[in-house]
Amino acid sequence: MTPALSLKRIGEKADILENNLFKQITKQASPSKMQIAIERANFPNSVILKALLQLMPRYNIKPRSFIVPLKDLLNKRIPPDKPLRLKIELDLEEDEDTSDAHTVTRVFEAAVSTKVLVIRVYGIPEIRGSDGDIGKSFFNHELSAGKLLKGGLIDFKEINKFPVVNSGDTLFYIEHEQQGKPGFSFDGKVIEVHETTPYPIRIGDGVEKTDDVDDSGRSKGYYLKSEKTGVVLMERNENGRIISIEIKDQIDVEKLDYSVGNVGTRYTCPISMNVGEICAGFKIRVNGNIEANIVDGGEIITNNDAEILKSQSGSSILALKDISVHTATRSKLISERGTITIHRELIDSELSAPKIILEKNRGLVTNNRIETEHLFLKGCFFSAENTIYFGNSLFVEEKEQLKFMENARSKRLDYENKEKLLMGQLQLELKRLTKLASMNPDLLLPIKSLIINTKTMDYKDIYLQIKSIEKLNTTRVVANVKKIFKSLEKIPASIKACVATQNQIKEELDALRQRMDGMSLVIEGYLRHAGTLKIFCGLHDPEKKIEPDLIVDSGGSGNKAVSIKGSYSRRKGFELVQ
Repeated sequence: MTPALSLKRIGEKADILENNLFKQITKQASPSKMQIAIERANFPNSVILKALLQLMPRYNIKPRSFIVPLKDLLNKRIPPDKPLRLKIELDLEEDEDTSDAHTVTRVFEAAVSTKVLVIRVYGIPEIRGSDGDIGKSFFNHELSAGKLLKGGLIDFKEINKFPVVNSGDTLFYIEHEQQGKPGFSFDGKVIEVHETTPYPIRIGDGVEKTDDVDDSGRSKGYYLKSEKTGVVLMERNENGRIISIEIKDQIDVEKLDYSVGNVGTRYTCPISMNVGEICAGFKIRVNGNIEANIVDGGEIITNNDAEILKSQSGSSILALKDISVHTATRSKLISERGTITIHRELIDSELSAPKIILEKNRGLVTNNRIETEHLFLKGCFFSAENTIYFGNSLFVEEKEQLKFMENARSKRLDYENKEKLLMGQLQLELKRLTKLASMNPDLLLPIKSLIINTKTMDYKDIYLQIKSIEKLNTTRVVANVKKIFKSLEKIPASIKACVATQNQIKEELDALRQRMDGMSLVIEGYLRHAGTLKIFCGLHDPEKKIEPDLIVDSGGSGNKAVSIKGSYSRRKGFELVQ
């Protein structure tokens, strides 16, 4: 029997145990619960109770709440296979905050086995809230960091790809904030939780907010959707979070350079743009109108109009409709269906459009290549060599259309010849087929019906008769007859398609030739010293050396007056009058 410890020794060992238990508690992460374990072989009951009497008040646990029941539990006879348990709801202290909506309480539990005493004290865990956030993105809103070029260089012109959306597209799903609930710690204190906030996003023009409600009508979050087709403009804070969003179909940019990047590089952007300056190597491709002060070596492609103040060296402007430029120098301007209007100067440039106009007193036209079907250059000074291709594009288009017409006609003849050849083969195979009836009289009626149907080429009845014949005879002759009919059946539709193509090309050719008959050319102004005008009419083959239809030069003198009028008709051809 172990001798009883003195009060001093009990106190000393209780101090050691208390210190060990305190270390166990400080290592635990959860503020709502704590657990300690005591090896009973190392400490007698008196030491354990003394240590707990010293420890528990540190955590606002009154000794009177647990000490007597725990002492009784420790002194009981404990079965070797089943620990004894104790559970006590602790009393509240007078200064404990009970204002929380929870039922504020703490529980003291003890489990005693022959070897160990485990004590747990727990309050109520806090329920943590969550701030509002973007739950899901429905489009690629990340910034591109550029693409890798050969040699390891980075093309930072791609740094800002504006996301493009259509009207009605979903952009983001924003989750509402979820408020948490305070907890109650094991030492009798309220566990505070931070007050959550909604996602701070400013919803701008072109974006609508649609609530997402549950079955009870409570909003779980909301969708942000595009109200119009355009580009998505977003603002991010210093942490990269999106804090504002809007959709625009009109973009104003001061300078298109590495800070902004290209617009519409891979896909045409469905917007209009107003740009101060487009720098060399940068590109805009949009559906809407373009207005720019300076195009300094940049590129514009638009399915609408382009209005430019100054187009400088290396610039390229391609518009489906009209182009208006005050001055163009060493630039390339193409309007597919509209008019190019130069308001002041045209220098060292290439122009192509159905109609080109420069009507300006003392306007300057120097060393250009011009291709058009309507040209009006009035009041201009012409310097160096200006080459004009009058109607070339229409004749190129006519040549292509005639080629398409010939291809359609050739295909139609091929189908008609094939049809004649197949009909000849069919007659031979039908003769062979009738011979089979002599060996099987049951074939006589379906073969006779088949031959009669060839007069009307009723393929529905033809295939019914062939099916009847196949049930009685499956020789190669029957298979050949079936194959020929299947080939013949397809030919009328092919011929019809060729005829439709020919008719369509004829309509397009008629419209094209009407445009040819309406071509016009007016050049009025002055040739400066060493100035030359070269006019090529009709189809121009750049691979062959062809003399101009008209050459006008200054003859060594300056400011020589020039006046040329030109027209075309299919009856008279080109007429140029000085």
